[in-house]
Amino acid sequence: MVQADPNIYPLPASATPQLQVRPASLRDLERLSDVLTASFYDSRGWRQWVYPFIRLGIHEDLKQRLKAQSPRYACLAAVAAFDPEPLADNNAAIAGTVEAALRQPWPWQGDRHVYISNLAVDLNFRRRGIALLLLRSCEEVAQRWGIYELHLHVMEDNLAARALYHKAGFSVVQPEDSPASWLGLQARRLLLHKTLTPPSRSE
Repeated sequence: MVQADPNIYPLPASATPQLQVRPASLRDLERLSDVLTASFYDSRGWRQWVYPFIRLGIHEDLKQRLKAQSPRYACLAAVAAFDPEPLADNNAAIAGTVEAALRQPWPWQGDRHVYISNLAVDLNFRRRGIALLLLRSCEEVAQRWGIYELHLHVMEDNLAARALYHKAGFSVVQPEDSPASWLGLQARRLLLHKTLTPPSRSE
């Protein structure tokens, strides 16, 4: 019998049993970089010439965050196995990823929260509930850190992402303008928020 890994967050029983979420590591770096770059950037047409440089930048930034091993940072990977064997590096694909970081502003601001970023799901694994699973896993991370406030940003014109976050229980705090949005070159960013319920003292 294979012992459960305490670092892995299993999918609900109704979901595909070969999918799990675990902390990402440097050995996942190449696959994580592919998922992130493909999710956020278009490689068609003339963009194919700059795509490798964008991927390199994402790769190097993520590598630095993973190498730092900060106790206030977590990168999670949704891993999909293609047979019932235990999820191993040679038997799995990175289906999605997300990052969570503890933000601690100055004490007088009183706004300690977990900031969620870089939520991405591989095109081949979309519409399977993986994004919601990754968000729930971030909530578990926040609760282990003793933090019950979550923040994230989404572009105002990204209706699919906004619907996802609404389903996950996030609400809009405020829109954020930028010089590009003032000029009509891009949409505004929306700051979203969710409050988790702290465990009762009896738990």
